[in-house]
Amino acid sequence: MTSNVIDVGHASSIRAMRLTHTGEDGFILYIPAEYALHVYDTLMTAGKDYGIRNAGYYALRHLRIENFFAFWGLDLDDKTSPLECGRGFRTKLDEHDDFIGKSALLRERQNGVKRRFTQFLLDDYDVHRDYWPWGGEPIYRDGQYVGLTTTCGYGFTLEKMVCLGFVGDIDNNREYVTQRNINEWVMNKNAKYEIDIAGVRFPARPGIYTPKITVQTLDPIFVPAPDRPSKES
Repeated sequence: MTSNVIDVGHASSIRAMRLTHTGEDGFILYIPAEYALHVYDTLMTAGKDYGIRNAGYYALRHLRIENFFAFWGLDLDDKTSPLECGRGFRTKLDEHDDFIGKSALLRERQNGVKRRFTQFLLDDYDVHRDYWPWGGEPIYRDGQYVGLTTTCGYGFTLEKMVCLGFVGDIDNNREYVTQRNINEWVMNKNAKYEIDIAGVRFPARPGIYTPKITVQTLDPIFVPAPDRPSKES
């Protein structure tokens, strides 16, 4: 992720960050409140010749699902461990810097986690005929309950219904069992997953990484890399 301070129209001190919440390459602008409307009008005017359009916030939240992007408050909360949701790379566990919760994360990395954030693709699902999932649907592994979906939505690029959720091995006391190799457990090729949607169980294909999505466009989009100073400068 990179950022720079830019000017747009008559507005200055705008922080532009190369960051995406949908999976596509894009930017987020942090604009002083007094310049917000001016910047919006400037961008919409300049973008007319390029087909610029408004996109609703719910549309952005929907598009991130097929790219396996978690959303705070729906998929993640203050009880979610970075290792449970595949975000361990964002923590500095191997550096000397200390932070609140580091010792707990180190123990979790050593002993394993109890659940794993997983993406499921529904192959045998008809979006025009079947009921749509909305989150909170039971997930089954080899006929055993293993978790719930958190958010779901149709993947317009994958052309499949996509569900996100946490799964893990649950004992007779309805408690998650710690797994040393949770990724291997989730992705076991012999395991069969199903998601119950309105009383009907649909076969589900699991994944723990962003799926490969091929996007075809008539006109290439070029986003140049930022200039970086050399070691000599």
